[in-house]
Amino acid sequence: MINKTIPVLLILMLTFVAGCTEKQTEISENATITHKTYGAFTLPEMQLQVLTVNSTSVVFTTSDNEGKFMKTYEKPFNESAFRDLTNLFEENGFLQMEERYIPQKGQPVVADVGTLEISLNGEAREKTVIVDPYSSEYMPEGLQKIDSALVELRAYALSTSPEEAERIARTWVKAAPTYSFDGFDLEMEAHEVLESFPEQHFLNYTFTSRHGGYGNRTDRIVTEALTPHSIEVIVSEGKVMSAVIDGEWNEITQGPLEIEPDETDITENATGTSGAEGNTVEMKYRISEEKTPWDQWYEEGNIQFIKAPTQPELITAYYGTVYSIEISDIQRVDSCDLGYLCGEEFYVGDL
Repeated sequence: MINKTIPVLLILMLTFVAGCTEKQTEISENATITHKTYGAFTLPEMQLQVLTVNSTSVVFTTSDNEGKFMKTYEKPFNESAFRDLTNLFEENGFLQMEERYIPQKGQPVVADVGTLEISLNGEAREKTVIVDPYSSEYMPEGLQKIDSALVELRAYALSTSPEEAERIARTWVKAAPTYSFDGFDLEMEAHEVLESFPEQHFLNYTFTSRHGGYGNRTDRIVTEALTPHSIEVIVSEGKVMSAVIDGEWNEITQGPLEIEPDETDITENATGTSGAEGNTVEMKYRISEEKTPWDQWYEEGNIQFIKAPTQPELITAYYGTVYSIEISDIQRVDSCDLGYLCGEEFYVGDL
């Protein structure tokens, strides 16, 4: 009786172990996962965005369609985290999904979002799923979860830890012309992280200069007086994007921070009070053939829209992000309507 039972149990155990082994090796630990997007309305140098994940690293690259202007961001990964990711692929049946998802009859078509490709390349299995256009509306729930996890890893690749941001900012300020000339006693006063994409670190520092003025004042006549300063530094993607001293000096461009007088004309309304609660301030911008500050800001990659923004949308985003000014209404108005000589147009907004 005993001799007959043992072989049966042994066969069952071997079958069970074999089944477990087969499930565990469905996606190899040496696999590579990619998340690729292209064709969206965005900056030319960001037309192609590729996230590559394996058991040791997360790498995100951006470039144009020909591979030029490439930027690379890399963060470490580990086998445990990668196993969790491949488990997510297995649990949601990635290998059994359709090869392409497109809008179905009756679904609206989303424009300017490009195409998504998610690929799994392992030793034994390879699979690519395409979503065109790239919108969660066209994905099954399991693919939405996979896409969401990979987008989070893309943000991780672009992220800068608070400690790293503080190190980058402090090192940069100390080497910059104003502080390196005669600054001392650099102290951090505040550090705020803006949940943007990519994230931005706003760091406020104070320091003292032994003379008045800004920048490298070698061979200049300077006042010999201890001068306190504050500097706001913005760190994103591992580098300093902005540095302004005392709200008036751009430490990156080494020039005064000011709006050109012919760019923006801000006037008070009939109440005569620009800052009182319940009152508004009217801003007028003369339209010309020259590039506007918000168009230049947009081209430099400071913001991304899912689809092409209108001028009012871009103006609102520009003043809200750069100057923390909320614009409630924007209109394009002929100069005749403003009491000026006819022949010009203005953007008029209420702040």
